[in-house]
Amino acid sequence: MVKESLPNWVHQDSDEGLVHVNVGGLKRSLCSSTLKKFPDTRLGKLLACDSEEDILQVCDDYDVQQKEFYFDRNPGLFPYVLHFYQTGKLHVMEELCVFSFSQEIEYWGINEFFLDTCCSYRYHDRKLESSRHRSWDDESDVSSIDTSVDEISDLNKDMQHFQEVRYGNIKKCLWLTLENPGYSIPSKLFSLLSIGVVITSITTMCINSIPEYQTFDSDGKLIEDPTTQTLEVFCSCWFTFEVVTRLLLTPNRKKFFRHPLNIIDMVSVVPIYITLVFDLFVGSESELGDLGRLIQVFRLMRIFRVLKLARHSTGLRSLGATLRHSYR
Repeated sequence: MVKESLPNWVHQDSDEGLVHVNVGGLKRSLCSSTLKKFPDTRLGKLLACDSEEDILQVCDDYDVQQKEFYFDRNPGLFPYVLHFYQTGKLHVMEELCVFSFSQEIEYWGINEFFLDTCCSYRYHDRKLESSRHRSWDDESDVSSIDTSVDEISDLNKDMQHFQEVRYGNIKKCLWLTLENPGYSIPSKLFSLLSIGVVITSITTMCINSIPEYQTFDSDGKLIEDPTTQTLEVFCSCWFTFEVVTRLLLTPNRKKFFRHPLNIIDMVSVVPIYITLVFDLFVGSESELGDLGRLIQVFRLMRIFRVLKLARHSTGLRSLGATLRHSYR
C-alpha cells in the first residue's frame, strides 16, 4: 500500500511533490498525488521505495543529486503512459505496433483493461489479426466502459483482489465476461443474450397490458396466456441468474450493493418473487383490499427492467455518471 507521507527523495517544491523521470532522454515531472492513484504501476511503486536499493529494483538508474529516475525505454511511447496517468485512460495510435505497445504498457505495469472505448475495438481487432501468426502469453482485460480516473483506480484494485483469492484467474475471467462486453467473444455473446432477454421481457409486459390480448374467465378473472407466461418465467430466471452470479463473483460485495446498475438489477428481480409468494400463498389481489393494491404496485415495478439496458449502453451510463457528479 502506498504510504500517506511522501518519501524524502520526492521534491517538495510544490504542494503535491514532484517525481522527476528520464525515459530514454525524455524528461518529465509528475505529481506524486497522480501516481498515488495507481500504486500497482511501475511509477506508482516508486512512492513505496524507502532506499536506493528499492528504487533500483523499479528503475534502471537513479541520480541522487538531481533526484531523477532513469528508465531505458523508448521515449516515443512514453507520452501514451503519461496520458494514462493524467486521464486514467489508454489511447493507441493507428500506426503503432500492437506488440510493441502491449510490451511497453506491460513494462510500466498498466493493464490493457484501461484502453479507452475509442481505441479498444481497433486495438483488439488488430491484435486478434496478428495473433493468428503469433501467440500471446497474456489475456486482455480491456474495458469497454467509460469511467473516471477514480473509478478506474477502483477497477485496478478489483483486479488485484482476484490475485489474492482461490481460483482468482477463473473468477476474474468470469467476472469480466459478465461485466465487460469488450473482453472476449463469449462476453459479447452474453451481453447480446442479456439485451435480448431484457427486450423480450419488456415486450411481453407491454403485450400483457393491451386489452385486445387479454382474456378473462366467467368470473372476470384474467387468464394468463401460456406463451407469455413461459417467456416471463424464463426472463425472471435469467435475471435471477445474472444477479446471483454477479454477487458470487464480485471482488467487493459492499461496493456491489451500492452500485446503481446492481441496484437496478435487484429492484427488477425482487418484485417477481414478492408477487409470486402472494399468488401462491395468499390469494387474488381483489380479495386482499389495500394489500392487493400494494401487490399491483410491485407488479408495476417490473417496468424498471427497461433500466437494465443501461448496463449495455455507454450513453445511458454517461448520463448517469453526469447526474451523479452534478449532484456531488
